[in-house]
Amino acid sequence: MPHKLKVLVRIDMDLHSALIEVRGIVTSRNVRALYVIARRANAMVPHLSLVVDLRHAAVQPEPMDELTTSSRVGRLPAASDPYNAPCELRILEPMAA
Repeated sequence: MPHKLKVLVRIDMDLHSALIEVRGIVTSRNVRALYVIARRANAMVPHLSLVVDLRHAAVQPEPMDELTTSSRVGRLPAASDPYNAPCELRILEPMAA
């Protein structure tokens, strides 16, 4: 799998949710790109439910822990969102290989 991420963002017509589909290998370095995309989508529409679909990606343990923590606490990491805005984030975990 490439270390370069391929990401597709789909926002539903009623602006209630966005799906961020990820392909490639998510590492501790490139997970920041996912946070930037999530932050921008979250800022664009208040109370948007964000779903990060990692089912077709390989995710290293450290970024998976970070994403799970962000989902659990309802906020993106402070380094990614200095305003610490609430973020409804749901993770679809990678499929077993």
